[in-house]
Amino acid sequence: MHQSSCATIRESIWDYLSGGLSAPVRAGIECHLKLCRECEIYRAEVQSLRAGLRHLPLRRVPSTVQARLFGIARREHARHLASQNFSTWRVGLETRIRQFFDNLLKPFAVPAAGGILTSFLCFGVIVNTLHLPPEWDEDMPVGYSTEVTIDELTPFSFSGRDVLVKLTVDASGRVTNYEPQESNPTAEELQEIGNLVLYSTFTPATRLGRPVASKRLFSIRHLRGKG
Repeated sequence: MHQSSCATIRESIWDYLSGGLSAPVRAGIECHLKLCRECEIYRAEVQSLRAGLRHLPLRRVPSTVQARLFGIARREHARHLASQNFSTWRVGLETRIRQFFDNLLKPFAVPAAGGILTSFLCFGVIVNTLHLPPEWDEDMPVGYSTEVTIDELTPFSFSGRDVLVKLTVDASGRVTNYEPQESNPTAEELQEIGNLVLYSTFTPATRLGRPVASKRLFSIRHLRGKG
């Protein structure tokens, strides 16, 4: 009982020396100190320590630490108020969200705006140099196709009857084969047809603007007139 009482008294010595206890409690501690030498020695040590602390030079709290402590105190105060009712908690949440986005976006707002403005200025300077006028003179229509056509007929003549001939013309405009249709010409007529088509000039067919080999029917007719 005596040890428990001493421990309780020693826990209260600091408050006793600072004058923060009520009169009945102080009277009980003083009575115990008169009877207990160990507690009295402890009181004297604490009093000496307090006197030594009072003579230490005062040091000012750095402004950064002070601002940090004030910030912690404000957050704790706001958290305490927010725990009391829902409306206060909602206002505190909105404030924290707004502060978070302000702290996040402000460091990037000025560099981002400067970068966008610089990009527009650079594009405005070089935009006129990016325009190339189209050249339509040598343009070939996509999907356009032509058939074989005769450029110039040979001076050789064909004295036979009218005949239908299927010509095979390569990509260079040369006749590579000819086949009479719907008739069986004689050797002489076949030779005359060969002289007529082989020594004539043709323009080859085209597909997608490129010359290609193709086949086409040509009719060789004779003009007959009355004398």
